[in-house]
Amino acid sequence: MVVAREAAGLLKRVGIFTATRWEQEAVSRAILIEERARVGGVPCVIGRCGAFRVSVFRTGMGPVKASAVSREALASCSLDLAVSSGFACALTSSQIGDLLIGTDVSPWPAGICSVGLGVRVPCSVELQAAALESARRVGVVVQAGRFASVSHVLWAAEEKQQVAAGTGAVGLDMESAALGAMAKEQGIPFLVARTVSDLLDEDLPLDFNLFLTQKTWPQGLWQVARRPACLSGMLRLRRQSHVAAVQLTRFMEAFLNDIR
Repeated sequence: MVVAREAAGLLKRVGIFTATRWEQEAVSRAILIEERARVGGVPCVIGRCGAFRVSVFRTGMGPVKASAVSREALASCSLDLAVSSGFACALTSSQIGDLLIGTDVSPWPAGICSVGLGVRVPCSVELQAAALESARRVGVVVQAGRFASVSHVLWAAEEKQQVAAGTGAVGLDMESAALGAMAKEQGIPFLVARTVSDLLDEDLPLDFNLFLTQKTWPQGLWQVARRPACLSGMLRLRRQSHVAAVQLTRFMEAFLNDIR
């Protein structure tokens, strides 16, 4: 049946945009992988799940990379819906591995986004409802609300708390505002669906912004070397990311099989 639908061109196409290898792998475990390719110079995993032909893109971290890759993806293939997925920081009371569904997404502070529209982007109401139903069906704890996107990693709890107070958002990431702006520009239904990998009141073990460019990598390594205690924090974050990945795969498999 799936083969017949694909031959007839009836399989809808969904693009799922993730930032890192770990997030891409978590989503890709939910689909039947058929091909690994490169789109816009970045890795893309292509396969099927349910009624969809699925492309899982790895954009890299941050709004500039997310915008560039999504623009290239939309130029090279027609998508019926776009999803920003992966991990997120919870900006409200949550547990590691909880699922956060975006009702809308905005850059923070307002207007900082140098790519895309730089304004609030609403998420598809129909996709929100389907995501909530799928999560509950498979026992994934879920809540819906606004997402805030920032231009750099917020590694201190104080910074996260400032964004939470200023936005009322439930989740924080770096890519969704840019991805949503591109989807809105193209008239494609858009959804944010991310699992919690770090919490509102906890510091990350170090300033990960130092690892975003080759120029500052030596500073990051020096920070690790002179602060051995941060290694235990790195192990904690790795465990949390593993939990988030397992729950993301669980949700995404249900969601892609449920929607039509």
